[in-house]
Amino acid sequence: MYTSIRAELQKARRRHDLIVCLLVPVMALLWCQSAAPTGADELASAYSALFYSLPIINTILMPLAMAILASRLWDVEVKGCTPKLLYTLQSRRSLFAAKAALGLAEIFLIVTLEAAGAPLIGHLQHYTQPYPTAGQAAYLWGCTFAVDCMIFFSELLLTVLLANPLPALCVGILGTLLGLFSAFMPAWVGYFVPWGYFIPLSTYRIADWDQASKVVTYMIVPFQWPLLVATVVLAGILFFAAWYAMRNKEV
Repeated sequence: MYTSIRAELQKARRRHDLIVCLLVPVMALLWCQSAAPTGADELASAYSALFYSLPIINTILMPLAMAILASRLWDVEVKGCTPKLLYTLQSRRSLFAAKAALGLAEIFLIVTLEAAGAPLIGHLQHYTQPYPTAGQAAYLWGCTFAVDCMIFFSELLLTVLLANPLPALCVGILGTLLGLFSAFMPAWVGYFVPWGYFIPLSTYRIADWDQASKVVTYMIVPFQWPLLVATVVLAGILFFAAWYAMRNKEV
């Protein structure tokens, strides 16, 4: 197992996966910073605006980012036609376990960097609102990680089944569009668009918007535990589906 993980790390270094893992949270945070409130009265609710915006930005960025990571994770084998050779050197279980572990580690890095950047933005922008509670921050991290894992393993499943990274990328782009579209539809629509689960899982909502003064008031709703549990279960199902596909796929 150690040898398999080491081999995947060497492949990831040649694919420059670290650049992707750093670029995604940086793009999300820069996007948030560019749209961050600057008025003195707005800074009093700036963290609420940030925690409201991050799930929307994740809906735009993460489906495509997960598709890129998942497709790149298997594209070396597809391009080199090496699965048959690899299966003579290692078991399918160890190959999948190493790829899944690397994918989870990359998702962990992306989500953690994004979460760590939120208070940094507040410090740079001199937010006067206190930083949300540890529970709110941990919940946002957990929701982002769970949805990313669900999307990642769905894209990995597609890549393994079709032996082509292009469909996964197309589905990632489509997922971004559907997730963003669901944000402007009635709330119940979001429950049927898994790529956009970042938004219905969010606890920060707009309570009121004064069109004249352009002042937004935010509210906090309870944690969406049923949807989060469903997301984790779906991620697990897709994980085992990807493993089953790799184990039984003919080469």
